[in-house]
Amino acid sequence: MSVLFVATMPASGHVNPLLPVLSRLAASGTKVVAAGTEEFAERISATGADFVPYPPGVLESADIAEATQSGSSVAVIVRVLKATETFAPFVAEEARRVSASAILHDSNALWGRIGARLADLPTVSFMTTILIGTGAIKALSLRESMAETWPTMRSLPAAVSGRREVVRMFGKDLVPPTPMLPLRGDLTLFPVPRDLQGPDDRLDDTCVFVGPTAEAGTPAALDDVLRTFIDGTEPVVLVSLGTLHAAGEEFFETCAAAFGELPVRVVLATGRSELETPLPANMLAMPRVPQTDLLARTGVFVTHGGMNSALEGIAAGVPLVVVPQQVEQFLIGQAFAEQGAALVLRENLSGRPVPADELRVAVRTALDDPGFREAATALGERMRAEGGADRAAALIGAFLSERG
Repeated sequence: MSVLFVATMPASGHVNPLLPVLSRLAASGTKVVAAGTEEFAERISATGADFVPYPPGVLESADIAEATQSGSSVAVIVRVLKATETFAPFVAEEARRVSASAILHDSNALWGRIGARLADLPTVSFMTTILIGTGAIKALSLRESMAETWPTMRSLPAAVSGRREVVRMFGKDLVPPTPMLPLRGDLTLFPVPRDLQGPDDRLDDTCVFVGPTAEAGTPAALDDVLRTFIDGTEPVVLVSLGTLHAAGEEFFETCAAAFGELPVRVVLATGRSELETPLPANMLAMPRVPQTDLLARTGVFVTHGGMNSALEGIAAGVPLVVVPQQVEQFLIGQAFAEQGAALVLRENLSGRPVPADELRVAVRTALDDPGFREAATALGERMRAEGGADRAAALIGAFLSERG
């Protein structure tokens, strides 16, 4: 029996797309051993994989969220480098213990790549977003570029120091050249549609786009509170900035001002237990929502533009209004907009709030113009044709057979 060792990234947007693939691999007879933080233990174990906890206190999803919210594109890399010092030897040791045939690692999990090299094992990289080239900065205004540059410069010395320490520990031959992330493997799987990826010299025959892997949701799975709230003829608007971004009260005030007079039902996924902002009767705030199930009943999805959330919306045929919190999310939003399935409000990139009237107009446009839903539905159909979790599992199974 082939054994696949999995090195996950402790973030929902990275773990969730991987779960359906692990389920199919385990069901097909592959022994899957997956390392992760305790936060994801239950979800990973539910796939049929054997869960192995990472050493505690090294890197948690809250650490990644804090780094992401700093505004620095390098701050997460600093955290990854520090975690690699502990996680890479752990991955190598555990992979040897279970007699792994290969290591699958998240494209940002540097410790998975180095751990595989330490154990002399082939790798599968799970790339949860599109490749973004160095020319992406050209899409930014001067003000946006400045807002991105200064936080990044503050993190750069720590990144240089962190990389130097990783090289000292493991040798320069095992550490990828700068820029290190995202990482490719001997096989690299993109659970995103090929339509979104622009030309990139890093793409070769080892890179395969399999389309989104998320399972379809169903409104029947919603709890009584949500079902009662959205029951009726008004279209539903879901607003969520994801798990890594803590929207401030100013954003919720903007939503209240934008949607209070619209004939819609608005569900706010706030990420917090209480709001100070009073909400109109047509709005419901919840700390978290069953996103895929709610999207099956949603008319427009206001999202930060994280790839996982955006794909879940498009898979349900829901047009997007993207309010990016960082450059990568802006570029993802632009990619969906080029497909005719999204509108992008970019003020946050330069530190400005999105005006309520702009948010209102964008949502009304996405609701009233059938072209947006038609484009989202068509893109969703093309994505599903790429194979999703079934194709990803089949490719990994073939890879294990060849390398075994």
